[in-house]
Amino acid sequence: MGTFHFSQTDSTYNVMDEEHQQSIKRLCKVIAKQTPDKVFIERQPEYEFKNKYDSLFNVYLKDDKLRSRNEMFQVGFRLAKMLGHPKIYQCDNPGRYGYYYNNALKYAKENNQMGFVNGTAKGAIIREDDLVNEDSLMDNSSLYDYIKWINSDAVMTTSHASYVSNDPLIGSTGFYNYDDDDTLIGAEVTADWYRRNIMIYTKMINQLNFNEKAIFLIMGGDHIPILQHLFESNPNFEVIKVEEWLE
Repeated sequence: MGTFHFSQTDSTYNVMDEEHQQSIKRLCKVIAKQTPDKVFIERQPEYEFKNKYDSLFNVYLKDDKLRSRNEMFQVGFRLAKMLGHPKIYQCDNPGRYGYYYNNALKYAKENNQMGFVNGTAKGAIIREDDLVNEDSLMDNSSLYDYIKWINSDAVMTTSHASYVSNDPLIGSTGFYNYDDDDTLIGAEVTADWYRRNIMIYTKMINQLNFNEKAIFLIMGGDHIPILQHLFESNPNFEVIKVEEWLE
């Protein structure tokens, strides 16, 4: 399930407010009906020595207090406890998206290619979430309905398309000039994004014993299309799209 990052909203949208807490509880109950055997969150398992998510989850199992706005706590912890799970699973992987994107953006600004960045140039697309006022949408929807919107076909399809349609168009076309380092500068953004998600997928399947009947992942929305494709391409899995079970 794709999500926004609960702790990165401004002070006017606090997921700890009662109305949002009720939405989150409703969301967890609906997810729980799918009875996943393992719940995965967007956190690097390599950092367990530092973040101590296993310890934090054990504390939550005892005192039932969620001290963070983060969706990993609000949904991941709450869901895993509701299902009676003894632990939470972590699967994130670092990338260099910011580095590659900033390089591509700098080139686009300097070479009249911002139309590829904002989706207005021929061959590029505009993301669905750039066509609406998301702040207004959040303010006028329940958190539950906003999550449903994030996972809609229109949002998922266009968010993924921006990585494969827009970014690779940025750069020069001097493919035969060995001194030109900018021919694939936009494609580097896409390549790094794919690499990160392939590593996330790998960390997930390497924490399975393949006796599980179902697993659940909560992750930033943009990750979902690639991860969905990877799992769909693996004959051991059947992907149930969010829109099929999120009431």
